[in-house]
Amino acid sequence: MTVSVIGAVQLDVITAPVGELPAPGAAQFVDTMAMRVGGAGANAALAMVELGLDTRLFGCVGEDFVGRWLLEEIGGLAADTVVVPGQSTGVTIACEKPGRDRSFLTLLGVCATYDFSMIPADALTSSSVLVCDYFCAPALRGEPTRKLLEGAKAGGAQTFFDTAWDPDGFGPQARAEVHELLPLVDVFVPNESEACALVDDRDPYSAARTLQEISGGWVVVKLGADGCHAAGPDGVTFAEAAPKVVVADTTGAGDTFNAGLVGALAHGESLPAAMRAATRFASTVVSRPSGERYVSR
Repeated sequence: MTVSVIGAVQLDVITAPVGELPAPGAAQFVDTMAMRVGGAGANAALAMVELGLDTRLFGCVGEDFVGRWLLEEIGGLAADTVVVPGQSTGVTIACEKPGRDRSFLTLLGVCATYDFSMIPADALTSSSVLVCDYFCAPALRGEPTRKLLEGAKAGGAQTFFDTAWDPDGFGPQARAEVHELLPLVDVFVPNESEACALVDDRDPYSAARTLQEISGGWVVVKLGADGCHAAGPDGVTFAEAAPKVVVADTTGAGDTFNAGLVGALAHGESLPAAMRAATRFASTVVSRPSGERYVSR
């Protein structure tokens, strides 16, 4: 069993509490600020390594200090990470505060130029393929991602897809792009906000059903502290509540959930059992401090 993850490799700077930016010309103190490996691709791949999965990570960094630091941090996963000369590595600043969802400021950097030609054909030969960070890799949007998913399906892989949030707010074009890709996806894993935005629906449960009807496969919506909900063929649904934990850092929780779900399904677990394993794993990881997110690399 092998897993290929295609997604962003970048630096995350996690700061809290930040409810809103200070007024122009003003300053604001925060209680914590941590720097760690980020990007949905790297987050999921590192979590898969912790779970003992044979994992390959396909992404890119710039030829700069941040890129070199990230390659050291991800260890063996760096083998398939492309270093692009003359480009800066992507960076995201995540602003967190209890009682509100996170906000992100992202410099795409080299991720803006990551394209189909930079992904080797053998990336699609794994038994499971997760394509994530769709909106953080504009050169892969549309046809290139369709080719990735088609190639993975042709090779017999189980396909997983996570778009991340669209900074342009999921307009008609973005929705159409994703809807056209969904029939090639075995398990679509949006979060609540993404699922609702993709079908213009305020209810994540009905949004999951609508997305499932477009896909034909499974749609597992991540509901944060409320766990997850799955909609499948023939009207089948499953739900899994999240355990109560003391949360230290929620950034990357969905990526960790993806890793747990992919790993459990790769080991032959049923979808309900995989949802349970993924929810518990993600809950465990978010209870760790930002600088101690992954216990092995």
